[in-house]
Amino acid sequence: MKTITVERIINAPLEKVWPIASNFTKSPGPSISVVVEKEGDPKLYGVGAERTITFKKGRVYERLETINPPNDFTYKIISGAPVKSYLGRAEFKSRGDATMIKWSGTFTPKIPGTAWIIGNVASKNINQFIDELENIK
Repeated sequence: MKTITVERIINAPLEKVWPIASNFTKSPGPSISVVVEKEGDPKLYGVGAERTITFKKGRVYERLETINPPNDFTYKIISGAPVKSYLGRAEFKSRGDATMIKWSGTFTPKIPGTAWIIGNVASKNINQFIDELENIK
């Protein structure tokens, strides 16, 4: 099993970042496409929602597993990635007018020896998502 972690502080307040980052039905910006495949439980902040998310160089199908507003959420990649399992966790903390984001993922590659490639691609996608969050207007 391999773990990747991306930690960044972005120049956007938590009250603007959280509603977009945690909303499994919306894209954080124009270069990431989100298509809702299944609605989640509205009483549980959308837990169970499933979506297809498309980045510059890939597409994955994800399910929102847990959410703890405005602190963190977890999700699983169901398909679209060369992994047997992937569990991601995004954590958010206010830093005044900025937000600290810690985004991690744990996975097992389908093909032995490819964890470093998958980790690099996943880190790039996570950073792209965070870049979009930082550009929130």
